[in-house]
Amino acid sequence: MARTLSGTMPDLLEQIPGWPAAFENFNIAPTTAVPVVLESPDPRTGEITRQVDVVHWGFIAGWKKSISDRPQPINARIETIATNGIFRSAFRHRRCIVPANGYYEWKVAADGSKQPFFIHATQGLAFAGIYEDWTGGGDSAFRSMAIITREAVGPAQVLHDRLPVMLTPDAYDAWLGSDLASAEQATDLLMDTSARVAETLEFYPVDARVGNVRNSGPELITPLA
Repeated sequence: MARTLSGTMPDLLEQIPGWPAAFENFNIAPTTAVPVVLESPDPRTGEITRQVDVVHWGFIAGWKKSISDRPQPINARIETIATNGIFRSAFRHRRCIVPANGYYEWKVAADGSKQPFFIHATQGLAFAGIYEDWTGGGDSAFRSMAIITREAVGPAQVLHDRLPVMLTPDAYDAWLGSDLASAEQATDLLMDTSARVAETLEFYPVDARVGNVRNSGPELITPLA
């Protein structure tokens, strides 16, 4: 679920400094480098600022021996994220937003054939993510992330039984900041905001070429005739 994203610069986060102006990819697959929004101290002033980083989509726990070790989960289930040893610390301390203009999901027909759909909202989407820095004992860090998912609600549940957790703009500060007092409070925030966004989702069938990650262009999100 949330296996392939369509990422351009969505309007809802366009004021974030540092967004890679040339970034445009309508078929983002796992292991791809993806822009995310996070908060961290300014190296000069120490002030906490919101910034963009381009990170590996596929979560690599800090205690892994190598960045090539598997598995590298692309999603983290909200039902277990607070207790899962791989994700627990990141859920508490290293949260990010993964902006996208939509994502693809495949509906399986009765005959076993699969039809891709483009799922989107008019204001763009902001997925709740977690990130991790892997150093392998060295000085430089390799940053990776996963997108949080939940049981499907809203119109798109006819396509799949899971949804990416999506944030409303009024939840950005709380999710990225340090004011959430507990894992329960963070989970409640995500369940509430994602349910509200899920009700606004729209979708339509698109060309099966989206199934090949070598294809990437705006024609991939054009509705089928």
